[in-house]
Amino acid sequence: MCQQRMTDTGKYHFFRYGGLNILLDVPTGAVHLLDDTAAKVLPAFVQDRDRDSLAELVPAQELPAAQRAWDQLQDLVDRGLFLGPEPVFARRPGGGELKAMCLHVAHDCDLRCRYCFASAGSFGGSRSLMDAETARAAVDFLLSSAAAVYELDFFGGEPLLNLDVVEATAAYARERAAALGKRINLTLTTNAYSLAEDARRRLLDLDLDIVLSHDGREAVHNAMRPTAGGGESYSQVTRNILAMAPLLEERYYVRGTYTAHNLDFVEDIRHWLDLGLKRMSMEPVVAPPWAAMALKEEDLPRLRSQYWQLAELCLQQPFTFFHFIIDWERGQCGARRAAGCGAGVEYVAVAPGGDIYPCHQFVGQRRWRMGTVFVGITEPALREEFLHVGIADKSRCRQCWARYHCGGGCHANAWWANSDLRQPYALGCELLKIRTEAALYVKVRQALNQYSCEGDVHGQA
Repeated sequence: MCQQRMTDTGKYHFFRYGGLNILLDVPTGAVHLLDDTAAKVLPAFVQDRDRDSLAELVPAQELPAAQRAWDQLQDLVDRGLFLGPEPVFARRPGGGELKAMCLHVAHDCDLRCRYCFASAGSFGGSRSLMDAETARAAVDFLLSSAAAVYELDFFGGEPLLNLDVVEATAAYARERAAALGKRINLTLTTNAYSLAEDARRRLLDLDLDIVLSHDGREAVHNAMRPTAGGGESYSQVTRNILAMAPLLEERYYVRGTYTAHNLDFVEDIRHWLDLGLKRMSMEPVVAPPWAAMALKEEDLPRLRSQYWQLAELCLQQPFTFFHFIIDWERGQCGARRAAGCGAGVEYVAVAPGGDIYPCHQFVGQRRWRMGTVFVGITEPALREEFLHVGIADKSRCRQCWARYHCGGGCHANAWWANSDLRQPYALGCELLKIRTEAALYVKVRQALNQYSCEGDVHGQA
């Protein structure tokens, strides 16, 4: 299908796809479906031209419809759903309390993924496992903040290599949170290679959400995710995931990474669907520009086509693609709209020895060491630095129509690409905008299918 765009500003974004004219009001997140007449009128309306100028822009027989469309656009403005003021939060509201932690229980791994940012699980250091004492101290540090609800992700490397500590820490975290009148949600991210029957049983007893890493088609997966000995991992990983996913119902995601070697990544998603998997996420690789697997600007047209194919696939059969989830009623919370993931402020990562870093992608880099779980934050200037890397602090973000859908993008990607937290990773920005358009299209199509209506469909995104 042909997609068309028109010039947008930091106030709105308009695009056409699949016969739909979709208008996003950036400050509010309101989404409007326009008919063809309203789409023709829109450029003149946003340029503050006079309503009487419509007589010069459309044939006489179309003038009454154009005037009605103009009045409807004005009604949206009057109701605060189009071209309104910016949200009151320019920065992360209140500074933010620590409420999420990525706990690196293992700096070792049984796979050797080609694109691994963690140096095959060691994060550039010696291979090590976190002990129970350090894990408990990390939980205490997390729960010492003033938040009421917490997120704790068991991470690595491969956390199943330290499953005893995962079990003990999960029990301790829940016990301590309950004693403090707080709630904690637990997640574990695994490559699933060691997810045999005993590990599956033990994880189910822990009642946590699980992210299962898999790259799709057998050849793609094996090329990118070999074992430590260089062998294929697809067979064992796939067998383990297919045994685990049905037991988790809606408490899992399969997560893959696409590279320049599988720009047709929708075929990998189709493969997951053929396997019976229904909850998934596929992420673009972030690699040095000289790497053969790195995505390049010239790949964007093909990747755009892939995301639109994925959008149509989502409408054809029921499955959940993480990046197409939009809360139609509430939108994202103010903190995420203002500053994204909250790395270094609301979210930290903890290495096996107890060192604290702004996020998992900074682990092992001395420049970003914030303190330890035994002492606390010893480099408050780092926290302050991350407190000021939201969209209000990034010149490229201030007029970007997608700014409230990413909060300024990934800080780690910005650093590795540009050595500047305030300079977003440009290719990542373009992919985010492509993905957001596709997500909005899916949501509007689903709304039309649900309500079987025509005209203006409103929502918050």
